[in-house]
Amino acid sequence: MTAQDTPSAPAAVNWCGAANCRDSDIRTFFPPPDDRNAVRRALALCERCPVRIPCRRYALDHRERHGIWGGLTEETRETLIRIGPPSAVQGTRAKPS
Repeated sequence: MTAQDTPSAPAAVNWCGAANCRDSDIRTFFPPPDDRNAVRRALALCERCPVRIPCRRYALDHRERHGIWGGLTEETRETLIRIGPPSAVQGTRAKPS
């Protein structure tokens, strides 16, 4: 198969390989909601991530209900989904509860 014959990878795969979290323990991004320090640590990794925006959009588009995605907590995503389209969230930052 040539490169032209190869099907393109799903959009999620394209950005996941560049994510800061790619080598992290997945549990880092699914902390107990009452563990504010763990939430802050996960948000700090997202803050410096080069693919934070595509990750955030993925989570909003797919209605991810759990975990921290693209620097957004579950609560922040729920609010953003209620108030507007995902394209309006590019500069939004989550704050731990």
